[in-house]
Amino acid sequence: MKRTRVQRTIPRQSVSGFTLLELMISMTIGLFLVGSVLAAVLAAASTGRARDRAVDIQMNGRYAIDLMKRDLQHAGFLGGTSLFYPDAPAPIAVANVCDVNTFGRISQRVWGADDANPYAGTCIPADRYARGDVLLIRRLSANQSVSPFAGNLIYYRSAYEGGEYFQGPAAPDFSGTNRQPPYNDHMLEETVYYISPYTTSANESPRIPALFRMRLGAGPAMVPELVAAGVENLQVRFGRFDATGTQYLDASSVTDWDSISSIQVSLLMRGTAPEPGYTNTTTYDLGNQQIQVNDGYRRLLYGTVVQLRN
Repeated sequence: MKRTRVQRTIPRQSVSGFTLLELMISMTIGLFLVGSVLAAVLAAASTGRARDRAVDIQMNGRYAIDLMKRDLQHAGFLGGTSLFYPDAPAPIAVANVCDVNTFGRISQRVWGADDANPYAGTCIPADRYARGDVLLIRRLSANQSVSPFAGNLIYYRSAYEGGEYFQGPAAPDFSGTNRQPPYNDHMLEETVYYISPYTTSANESPRIPALFRMRLGAGPAMVPELVAAGVENLQVRFGRFDATGTQYLDASSVTDWDSISSIQVSLLMRGTAPEPGYTNTTTYDLGNQQIQVNDGYRRLLYGTVVQLRN
């Protein structure tokens, strides 16, 4: 039987590719898409950094102004004493003291210097002062201290008839005097606020101005303490009430510090670094000053008025 061979023909599939022109067009479109996405990512990152810097400025400014406000509200606090007697500086040696002739004299609860550093030769070296006013606040701690008293701190034992400074561990004995119990013991608080040109050291780059304060601490000694970074200027005016109302004076115009009833504080905050593409030409009103800037730093102005209670 003869077999017939059947040959099947399989149709050929046509295979087509991209031409060079099509590849170039596709790559160009892809590059545009990638560039758009990258630009959006970079813009979002830049916006995020600017937002973070603005938040830092706000947080530092609020903290600094609130700390100064609380300190001023307690200025002149004498514990349980009806009067500060004897009205004299604390007779205790203090390292790095700002002014030995007035240290601890709570009858002078506030004091200031107008755009100057009066303590360049003592507690605030010239290279640690940048600009702005200097504000001094004296008071006793609002919290009572109890024995045992630290030997490197300064306290004040107060009675209604008067009191006396002492350095731990032994408190003064008021028996045999007109100072009748109960006695309250408080630590002495003396702080001096000023603007430093840097936060950590003169070698930092870029330099970031900061609000510092010299504060009475262990030793006893006046020691520097960072309050808030990014504070560029401090201006303080002193309110005196008279027949025409409250008049605010610069420190250089105050002749009677006992007559001061309120304090006006202004802080100019500044970003840690200039922002590319941003120009700040704002004029800021700080107390009696107008400060015109022209650079790439973002700034924020904080201010408050504090009534002295004591």
